[in-house]
Amino acid sequence: MKKWLIWCLTVLAMVCLIPGIVLKAAAETVPVHCAFCGIREEREARRYEKYDSTYHRVYVTECQNCHKDGNITHLQVHSGGTQGPTCTEGKICKKCGAEYGILGHDWDRWTPKYDGTNTHTRRCKRSNCDAEETGSCSGGYATCDSLGMCNTCGGSYYGGHAWGEWSSAGNGTHTRSCTNYCREVDTANCTGGTATCSAKAVCEVCGGEYGEKDSNNHDLEQHAAKAPTCTEIGWDAYETCSRCDYTTRKELPALNHALVQHAAKAPTCTEKGWDAYKTCSRCDYTTYAEQPALKHTLEQHEAQAPTCTEKGWDAYEACSRCDYTTRKEIPALNHDFVHHDAQAPTCTEKGWAYDTCSRFGCNYITRKELPALNHDLKQYAAKAPTCTEIGWDAYETCYRCDYNTYQELPALNHDYQAVTVEPTCEADGYTVFTCSRCKDSYTADPTDQLGHQFGAWSPNGTGAQSADCLRQGCAHTGSTDCRKFTFHTAEGETLTFCPVCGQAENAAQLEKIEAATAWANSGSLSAEDVTARTNGEYLSVAFETAGSLTQPTGRVRLALPAGLLEGKTLVRIAPDGTQTELPFETERGTIILTLDFANSALPVMLFRLVPQPTAL
Repeated sequence: MKKWLIWCLTVLAMVCLIPGIVLKAAAETVPVHCAFCGIREEREARRYEKYDSTYHRVYVTECQNCHKDGNITHLQVHSGGTQGPTCTEGKICKKCGAEYGILGHDWDRWTPKYDGTNTHTRRCKRSNCDAEETGSCSGGYATCDSLGMCNTCGGSYYGGHAWGEWSSAGNGTHTRSCTNYCREVDTANCTGGTATCSAKAVCEVCGGEYGEKDSNNHDLEQHAAKAPTCTEIGWDAYETCSRCDYTTRKELPALNHALVQHAAKAPTCTEKGWDAYKTCSRCDYTTYAEQPALKHTLEQHEAQAPTCTEKGWDAYEACSRCDYTTRKEIPALNHDFVHHDAQAPTCTEKGWAYDTCSRFGCNYITRKELPALNHDLKQYAAKAPTCTEIGWDAYETCYRCDYNTYQELPALNHDYQAVTVEPTCEADGYTVFTCSRCKDSYTADPTDQLGHQFGAWSPNGTGAQSADCLRQGCAHTGSTDCRKFTFHTAEGETLTFCPVCGQAENAAQLEKIEAATAWANSGSLSAEDVTARTNGEYLSVAFETAGSLTQPTGRVRLALPAGLLEGKTLVRIAPDGTQTELPFETERGTIILTLDFANSALPVMLFRLVPQPTAL
């Protein structure tokens, strides 16, 4: 089988070398085998996008039969373009428009110019390129008056003057001398710097002062305005120079007081007074002078004792000028009754009694009927029953008798409502039962956390791989170290790659095949998360959980989209380079492979997708 394949490829190559014969690939359609309905058809190429400097992706339309297998991408090598490649421009891929195959310049040796510029040149050796590059001669001990030999082109050249530092001449110029043991002196005018109102300009070359001061170039400082007051001067906002006595300050005179007249107020027994005075409406100036209170002119008054019906008072003082007084009335004593009961009333029945006054000189007496007392009620608020305690309506009791309107209401018992909290990737689930009336609650029916459900793993540029959790509401991103495997793919060639994220060190990225599924035929799978990846030339198959590879045992059945092997043969590559063609079955738009891990020490298998020769 291997010899037959080599023979077919040899014949195909010889045909392509015959003048006038061109095998032209379809430019607008791509043959596709639908992974869902199994129909093989030519689909329209919707667009081409650059993948890298060697490949581009081609996107095709959906299946015209089932409309499910859309937006499929294939990797194709750049092709076409009549221009180039040249040293600076590559060919332009006729499909995706990417530039590829730039040659770069093929420089000839350096040649001295001998035109007094102390330079050398070199030209590109390609016949269709006139690029030229110029460089300065260097090395070989050249000075300002003796020739040296350039270390790069071998030509002779003068090194030129080696000028020292500029120094001020004190007259608006500066000079410098050659340090290569010659007497040449260079003179130039001072430049740069800015003169101010207090200093000359400083040359930016030699650092010396030159020219004249600029009387208009002040270093101005701003000063805020100060309004004048009644007694102090003020000024408008003005400027001063920090280097000289320049100022725009203008003084504003004091305002003097704006006087307001105030009438006099005579003092009283308890309140102070004042003479007529003046105040300023702008400031706190005043001529106010206080007069002290006069105090009371007191008169003495004797006490009078109260009786049962008339009030009295203690001895007191009163002022002859105002209404001040220390007089305190003593209320009438009222009668000092001695009660005589005849028949006491009750809550529901009336009675009678009479009273006499016990004070000397008072013969007051009174007899009266005593009405029924009625109940001396105490109000009790209602208490609603709860889930665990009895209640009652509002009721009354009498302080004097056993009257009572109390009626008990039974406890309600709990009314529990269930709310289920679903488990998440990192938290357990459970059901909370909460009473709708008292909020008493308890938790039951626990469920285990789900764990993260990671999507496709991709390299993150640090020798590791990352993947996002697919569960709704989870923003977790997992990261694990890549586990790479090396397979001998041809004589002196190897392929090193990570089967989980698809990163390859010496080949294009292996893209994940989303429609791949697997199940155990014999033995066992510790995980059924198959990760199948391809870059159009190689196909890798492995099994992983949370980014970590697992080792299958026995025989495993693998289902892939039938379009993956359309027009191709599947060859398994062992780590030592041994290659064996692997048969497969076709069933309802898929191909089914049987992979034997019984004697495999590796958790990954690698296959080559070999194109079948096209019939001539």
